[in-house]
Amino acid sequence: MGEPEPAVNTGRGTLIRWIGWFGLANALLYALVGVRYLSAFGWPDGPVALTYVCLAFVGQFVLLGYLPMMFLLAPVALLVPRPAFVTTLGAVLAAFGVSLVVLDANIFAQYSFHLSALITQILDATTWVLTGIIFVTLTGFQLLLARIILKRVQARRSLFGIPLAGMLILVWCGGQGIHIWSDATAFSPVTGFTRYLPFYFPMKAKRRLAALGWVDPAEVEQRRLLRRAVAPDRGQLRYPLNPLSCSADPHRTPNILMLVVDALRPDKISPEHMPNMHRFAREGQEFRNHYSGGNSSRMGFFSMFYGIPSTYWQSFYDNQLPPVLMDTIVDYGYEISAISSIGFSSPAQIDRTVFADFDVQSLQVPPSFGRNDGGDKNVEITAMWLEWFKGRKDPEKPYFSFMFYDPDNFVPDISPEVLARGELARRYEQYMQGISAVDRELDIVLQAVDQDATRRETIVIIASDHGFEFDELGVGNIGHASNYGPYQLKSVLLMDWPGRAPNLHSHRSAHQDLPATLLRNVFDCSNPADDYSSGIDLFSGQSWDWIMAGSYSSHAIVEPDKLVITYPGGFIELLNAEYRPDPELELDPLLMQDVMLEMRRFYR
Repeated sequence: MGEPEPAVNTGRGTLIRWIGWFGLANALLYALVGVRYLSAFGWPDGPVALTYVCLAFVGQFVLLGYLPMMFLLAPVALLVPRPAFVTTLGAVLAAFGVSLVVLDANIFAQYSFHLSALITQILDATTWVLTGIIFVTLTGFQLLLARIILKRVQARRSLFGIPLAGMLILVWCGGQGIHIWSDATAFSPVTGFTRYLPFYFPMKAKRRLAALGWVDPAEVEQRRLLRRAVAPDRGQLRYPLNPLSCSADPHRTPNILMLVVDALRPDKISPEHMPNMHRFAREGQEFRNHYSGGNSSRMGFFSMFYGIPSTYWQSFYDNQLPPVLMDTIVDYGYEISAISSIGFSSPAQIDRTVFADFDVQSLQVPPSFGRNDGGDKNVEITAMWLEWFKGRKDPEKPYFSFMFYDPDNFVPDISPEVLARGELARRYEQYMQGISAVDRELDIVLQAVDQDATRRETIVIIASDHGFEFDELGVGNIGHASNYGPYQLKSVLLMDWPGRAPNLHSHRSAHQDLPATLLRNVFDCSNPADDYSSGIDLFSGQSWDWIMAGSYSSHAIVEPDKLVITYPGGFIELLNAEYRPDPELELDPLLMQDVMLEMRRFYR
């Protein structure tokens, strides 16, 4: 009889090495499943995009296979260094992860976006049964794979893992480097790939590269516009669904003046603090129950000009696709003027969305932009606009003029008594003084319009991109982009529309309704609003049942009495009208189906 084989000593170091190799093996499985994402994206456009797709694809699935294993299993292996327990737990985790990627790939192929808690509400029983079968099958396979890899790790200590790890790190860094450069230079064949990989959040550094002098923004814009002129790229977007058919007489279309005030709340327009805007509201069209499509400037502007859910923002930004509203304005020969006191890039990024077809030199900022010298940039942009307005080369030509005011540009005079009451009182006083200062600037612009001698009529739109909160909900929020309550979402919308008698509109309206209103009533576009928007004509008087609102990383389905908030990673939160959790609240599967449809209608 032979002597028994000596027991193999599997210590903590061996288990850690097993986790690394097991994670790498699962990265290959993820990549095999992930080929389906590549088939949805299609063949990359050019060698740079091809290189990036290969690097990003490999780097992302290595991260998905390796990091969860290391973060979840390594502590277990260090605390409980039992091979059978660690490898079994690893096999179950790996099977679960691969099953999720299989499910996500199928969902992405069908709906054009990734797995989330909202998606789970509309999946039928058959899908879950098939996912369960895949999980059980993969668990058996992973247990076998785990044992094979463990034996190889126990048998010999290979030094090949170190250079392999170094190479994979270089692959990941290479992909991130290409994306950083492509985002800074607006190279959409690369940036358009972002949404195709699950849990993929590539790095950006546009402002940092410009500050270092490595990127010339003016040169970038010229190249970007040239690329768009030679080969416009819509990526996987199908927007609008059908070409617009508009029949308005170009000689009779009105001027459009859009004055946007950052974070202006409708309930703060009062005779005391904003007398000019209060009078304007009473003499025109006032939408008293109006909401933004976001609690941030980025999503507020996106909803205002595109009229579709904020979940599309990344795709439109990556492909630099302007809204059909701006395309129509350009097609009708409007003279364009866009002036902003706080710029057009970060955080709103409207230079590569709303005004993507315009040279950055035509998007004007005040002379003191970028400096903190104590001046009021709102005063500067009013002067800039007056100079443009009075010096137009062809006054008979219609114009579209956009101005963005920020009350925070005003330097307030806050008394010691207010300062003594704390931060909330200081912020409130600063805000009220700021909007009062903006009120004076808006009145100067409106007076110039009233004195215009040309015969063409002018539609004046005064709006805010979102609201502003002073902790009215009692959850500690001051400002915006922090919750989806009414104080941050309710927004200003006032209009002076020639031919329409003054009217107070009390129905629930939203920024998403603005494109349909202008395209239908100004340009006589016969398309149904569904072709290019989620909104409807503001003058229909119809209230929305739900709207989609967004921030920088989360989104919310806003109903009159309920909020469904989705966070990165698929987590959701249900809140009542008082912005509090309520155990009686439930997701409505039929509503979720409508939401999912709206979130994918404009993808191919």
